[in-house]
Amino acid sequence: MAVPRPSAPAVIHEAAAYMLTLINRDRRAEGLSEVELDPIASAGAERHARDMAAHGFTAHWGSDGSVPEERYSDAGGTDFVQENVACLFDGVARALDPNPRFDPALLEQLQKMFMDEVPPNDGHRKNILKPGHQRVGIGLAQPATVNQPCLSQEFVDDWGEFSELPREAPPSVTLHVAGELRDPIRFGGVGIGRIDPAKPKTAKELNATSVYRIPQPETLYFPPGFKTPKPVKVDGQAFSIDVGLGPKPRPGRYEVSVWGKHAGQNELFMVSLRTIVVK
Repeated sequence: MAVPRPSAPAVIHEAAAYMLTLINRDRRAEGLSEVELDPIASAGAERHARDMAAHGFTAHWGSDGSVPEERYSDAGGTDFVQENVACLFDGVARALDPNPRFDPALLEQLQKMFMDEVPPNDGHRKNILKPGHQRVGIGLAQPATVNQPCLSQEFVDDWGEFSELPREAPPSVTLHVAGELRDPIRFGGVGIGRIDPAKPKTAKELNATSVYRIPQPETLYFPPGFKTPKPVKVDGQAFSIDVGLGPKPRPGRYEVSVWGKHAGQNELFMVSLRTIVVK
């Protein structure tokens, strides 16, 4: 539901509602469906907005080395998330305003900055206007001494229900990856990949980063009839497979992806991406 423009600096929940209104305004202008506010994605978004505001950086990595899908997984998310961020670049550590109020004009500037991007450097705009998004998490924070909102938008694609995975596991773990997809999406595959353990990063290091590319799986498992290390059991829209982490699992962050495709098409895309810390 659209909310009116705040007539004065807004408290955090009012500011988030107004940011949602701005996002949906821009989606409607392109003939796209509106997105709803997602409380789980918002928890991951707020964590990152507060991190950026406290350390003076803008990046998709966190000061603890976390990545977007990891923060979403930590918050309890099971779907597929893509992130937009904006904050400071000065690398100055600051205390956070415990009761921030957000200038609506500054929120509008951040959204306009995203929407004014032009190809090929228009990743934020493309993310806002991706047709498959159904929900969005919105995180806002502000330093106590600087009138600059720090923003994280976490757009969510929700195409199914997925069984629970552990947040931490030993290298010897066997994962039960299962779920059920919703029309019009058909099951495509299950992926297992790995990224290095998280390491803290300085604001200078973070401000030197740019585009975050979602890691691709090292191994993909397909349904019977396809060349696959092990077939995924598929029954209608439901799927399941029990898999390990690979021939030589080692400590790190393992990413479990579920892939889908539109009915009658062959192109695969992620519909779920979760991160497990392996020690």
